[in-house]
Amino acid sequence: MKQTSQIIRRAKRRKSARPAWTKEQEQLYRDLLVQLEGRGFTVRREELKRGHCWKVLSGSCRSLSHHYVFVDSRLSPQDQISFLDATLNEIEDSRPTDNNQVSQAA
Repeated sequence: MKQTSQIIRRAKRRKSARPAWTKEQEQLYRDLLVQLEGRGFTVRREELKRGHCWKVLSGSCRSLSHHYVFVDSRLSPQDQISFLDATLNEIEDSRPTDNNQVSQAA
């Protein structure tokens, strides 16, 4: 008997359909982007690596004197906006205010 080998071809993975950005979401994202850039941060939207032993988190980091905020582009538009808003609030909360500087100097 002749054995025939079958070639099993995998179907190409299709990228999942991402929700479309509304004009309001785009404007809000741009506003948050401008505010973060005004505070010295570079915002980069990228597909962050995922897989075995990798835990993907959007977040901020510092490399020498440059400050970056990485946003996972695979997140929904609302999640990206929420993340940037939370990051901006965290940055504002961590910066000392004039009242704190005066009280610590005294």
